[in-house]
Amino acid sequence: MTNKYSRLRKKNSGAVLLEVLISTLLFAFGVLGLVGMQAVATQNSINSQDRAVASILANDMVSQMWAKKTSTIASAAISGDITAWKLKVQNSILSNAAGDVTEVAGLATVTVTWKAPTKLGTDNASKYETSVFVQ
Repeated sequence: MTNKYSRLRKKNSGAVLLEVLISTLLFAFGVLGLVGMQAVATQNSINSQDRAVASILANDMVSQMWAKKTSTIASAAISGDITAWKLKVQNSILSNAAGDVTEVAGLATVTVTWKAPTKLGTDNASKYETSVFVQ
């Protein structure tokens, strides 16, 4: 004679194992989500650092223009500084970096472009641009 509890146990055998399996699966997806978020946070941190370096480099050139009191890039006072600054940009921690200074009617535009190593060959390069007008 079987009692009421043994029939109930046979009916529910494997239910606990299934619950544990589902819980483990949900936990694994949660951990994968956290790893993905960490990867995105790390990439955003690197991009932020690159933008900060580009900003510092561009503002370095702008400060030289302010110190020399000219934004005319053809002037002898600033042309040597522009050449040195372009070399400084190329040797910075930015990957594939280039600096450029253009001027239209006294308004100088300082541009720093770079391409992060994580970007694909077809992706556009990142760019930081600032303008200065010195009288």
